[in-house]
Amino acid sequence: MSEETANEAIRRVLDGTTWEEFCDGLKAAGAVILSEGAPDDPLDRAEGWRYLTRLTRGALETFVEFSDPAVPEFRRTASETIKMGLDNPDNVYLNTQIKGSWDYRIRGNRGSVHYLGFGSQAGNYGTTGSLNTTGYLEAKDMEIAPDGSFEIIASSREHPGNWLPMKPETRMIQIRQTRLDHANEKLAEVSIERIDAPGQARPVDPERLDRMLMGVVAFVRGCSGLFHGWAKDFQKHTNELPRFDPDTAFAAGGDPNIAYYHSYWKLEPDEALVIEATPPECDYWNFATTGTSSSPTTGSSRWTTAASRST
Repeated sequence: MSEETANEAIRRVLDGTTWEEFCDGLKAAGAVILSEGAPDDPLDRAEGWRYLTRLTRGALETFVEFSDPAVPEFRRTASETIKMGLDNPDNVYLNTQIKGSWDYRIRGNRGSVHYLGFGSQAGNYGTTGSLNTTGYLEAKDMEIAPDGSFEIIASSREHPGNWLPMKPETRMIQIRQTRLDHANEKLAEVSIERIDAPGQARPVDPERLDRMLMGVVAFVRGCSGLFHGWAKDFQKHTNELPRFDPDTAFAAGGDPNIAYYHSYWKLEPDEALVIEATPPECDYWNFATTGTSSSPTTGSSRWTTAASRST
């Protein structure tokens, strides 16, 4: 960091510019809730504002509280209070911020969860509008001890054994755990540490804080805009369920082993949507409703739906 950059960050923090731009940026992000094509009945509008609070909550954790790649820590995302877009209710998602040019060790126990996958990803919805997968490793392809314990090296350089590939631009590792029996399956236990140098937490300084808060704003804007755009596109085939473009799904961080089917449906109170499907020959498939509302004025319903299958 140059002296000029450091001095500017100090000025912005001291005179409140950082905070003002953070607040103004979040205010501007609300435009997506009022934009063309966004549902406008009272319940949908209220859910839209709550959606922004959930994005903000998740972004603050990601870009402020758990943003140091020197001391990564897996935390749960896409919970009941943090929603981003089209998360699978059968999945438990974990992620952590890392630096692709560094080396990390992931340790854990497999547990009994049906599916366990590790992905390294670059970009984010705020800066690049994408979440490109730079490497992927499934439990079925890993060396796992009889007691369920395992060790993975995440690195841009190839390693023997369980290796999760990364690239220098990689910024996040995400874990997906898919459950068939929510009540009885045991989730995997995982931890991560940097191994190419001592992992030592850095104190917050003005330049980092300025960057962190601007990152939160960019993410809330980018993520809400991305999924609003998707929902508008889904409306073009309302009450149908075509396959979603695999390249688009992959660029947004989708599991490379899943085929996605997304759409939008709208029904009157006396109508029902019937979906006829032949279960494919695959490891796992489901139907999931990922957004819902019911208008008290018109009685109509608008849902975004998703169907996916692992191959």
